[in-house]
Amino acid sequence: MKSIITMGLLSGILSFFGCGNKTENFIQRVKQIEIAQLGGELKLLEQNKTEFDFIGITSNGIDCIYFVKDSGKFQIEFEAMTDQQMPYINKLKTFATQNGFEIQMTTYGNKPQHEAKEAPVLKIITNSNLEKTVEIGKKIQMDIFNNQMETKYDVVP
Repeated sequence: MKSIITMGLLSGILSFFGCGNKTENFIQRVKQIEIAQLGGELKLLEQNKTEFDFIGITSNGIDCIYFVKDSGKFQIEFEAMTDQQMPYINKLKTFATQNGFEIQMTTYGNKPQHEAKEAPVLKIITNSNLEKTVEIGKKIQMDIFNNQMETKYDVVP
């Protein structure tokens, strides 16, 4: 429950500073990693050494996925804040179904940069441990978003 409340409160902040709001004038203040370093970031999340009970990674503002700590397990979320992100909702639904994961659609009340009243959020219920979550995150970034092992990701927030 704390996770849901925290996500709701912070969603407004992320809608401005997080994924989907990259501009050329943006001064980079975030940590960058390659996908091979995701495990280290998730370890920090697992050990409560992050500011919130979730982190996100994105290389371009479109491919932003969030890793949410939930009762000692991880879930993965994708919020479609822009028109360019909307097609990925269905791609990620297909990915989840093909890999045996449940999905839930929700919203955190963020105002998207498209016609919807609120930005849709796809929750992929993985209930996975750290190692499996790294594997799933890597697979999503490479198979769905066509990123490479060398792709640089901003860690948000």
